[in-house]
Amino acid sequence: MLNTQVKDFMQRKLPNITPDTEMTTAIAELQKFKLLGAPVFDKDKCLVGFISEQELLKPLTQSSYFCDGMVKVSQLMQTEVVTVSGDTNIIELAEQMQPGKPKNYPVVDGTKVIGMISRADVLKALYDNYISCQTH
Repeated sequence: MLNTQVKDFMQRKLPNITPDTEMTTAIAELQKFKLLGAPVFDKDKCLVGFISEQELLKPLTQSSYFCDGMVKVSQLMQTEVVTVSGDTNIIELAEQMQPGKPKNYPVVDGTKVIGMISRADVLKALYDNYISCQTH
């Protein structure tokens, strides 16, 4: 059984997105970091929400939002965020990542966000384990 933890495959570098960040800036940050979503932090670096491509797509298709570049992340973000511990076994997390469930999870150590893990990261971990088993 794979004994790899989330912290071994999580993304450690995250954009600094706050509730006051403009929607267009958030999109640019997600593209810069090659992410589909990111945690939203308050001024004390506490997790207050999550913004994903799903929340950002809808406003871009509505002319009232599109013309108003001042839309803030706070107007779009999810405020109920599912997190995962860095010590969580990667298989346990993979079992939770079913259709209709979050695709990205902020990784926490206590109350501090230490990274983020996505379905793609979990898939890489499981694939790496599979390849390792095939070569031994």
